[in-house]
Amino acid sequence: MPGYFSFQKYITSSFVKAIYFLGFLALTAGGIGLAGWAAMRLYEAGIPRELGWYYVASGLGILFIGNLVWRVFCEIWVVLFNIHARLVSLDQKAGAEPVSADVPTDVSRDVKSEEMRHHSELDLLGRPGGVLGLS
Repeated sequence: MPGYFSFQKYITSSFVKAIYFLGFLALTAGGIGLAGWAAMRLYEAGIPRELGWYYVASGLGILFIGNLVWRVFCEIWVVLFNIHARLVSLDQKAGAEPVSADVPTDVSRDVKSEEMRHHSELDLLGRPGGVLGLS
């Protein structure tokens, strides 16, 4: 439990797999349901022929294309989390080295102020230093 609250153990990969399975079931049931409903209404002549075939094609499209797109979307998320897991394992094998942040020091502030002063000086034509342009 301590690894869960400190985000040392990630549950997202298994969560994405569970969500994929639920989405797969929903898309499959929806596609078959829409195609079956439209086919029954076509058989009974309860809806116009063109609209019925449109619904049948939509249901089959959801069944095949929808599930394919859903699978690719979920795989992208799983791959991203696996990349993170691999990077963490590489980091642990190499030994965690502290990353130095770019903290401004007095020397870097002096250099930066000198650069700012250089660029703010005016040239002979009254333009800021370093600016090229036609007058």
